[in-house]
Amino acid sequence: MPSPSPHLPPLRTLALLGACATLAAAAHAEPAANSIQLGAARAMFNVDSGNMWGPPGTTPGGIQADVKDKTVLAMVYERRIEGPWSITFQGGLPPVLSLQGAGVASSMGTIGTVRAWFPAVMGTYSWNTDSRLTLHAGAGLHYTFFTDGAPNGTYNTAFGGTASRASFSPNLGPIVKLGATWNFDSRWFVDLSYSRYWIRTTATIDTDTPGVGTVQRKVKVRTDPDVVSLTLGYRF
Repeated sequence: MPSPSPHLPPLRTLALLGACATLAAAAHAEPAANSIQLGAARAMFNVDSGNMWGPPGTTPGGIQADVKDKTVLAMVYERRIEGPWSITFQGGLPPVLSLQGAGVASSMGTIGTVRAWFPAVMGTYSWNTDSRLTLHAGAGLHYTFFTDGAPNGTYNTAFGGTASRASFSPNLGPIVKLGATWNFDSRWFVDLSYSRYWIRTTATIDTDTPGVGTVQRKVKVRTDPDVVSLTLGYRF
């Protein structure tokens, strides 16, 4: 009796190859669910500052603070949940912000710097997801915190100090976002978006003052930046 052939019969081979090709085509046709974006964002601060206060007799009235607008590296990760809904994680390379004197201290110019961290998470809804132009809107929360607060020599001189250290309270607040996406193909796209953050912080500055010691002053600031971003994205 002849031994069984080690090879599959031609019809079975063709059927197996056909099934593999069908599965590969289906996997290739399945739309990419998630995306990552990189680009630039311009933060335009809408500052509302209270007056600085400190121990009696140490702080003139009417001293306020301002923040200079800044362009930063923007990073966005979007994870599709179902249909038009997704979760968006938004942040960027933490910028060093310039702090300006305001109110009666407006002539002082730059009085220090601070590094800002601003991660945010939002629920996002998209319209016309199968077309070239897609619109989206989202809302959620940001957690903004600050590091490396550094008043400069201008600040120290104005208050008769030799050195100062600054800290800023963190803030958990709302964020909203609107945008439009132009899809080059199923993978690559460019996105133009507008975001609004609501941010409040209290700056605490400790100044070493000869003959007095350490003098602590505080100022409450609301920044509420409008952020316009342009990013290049890839779906995977």
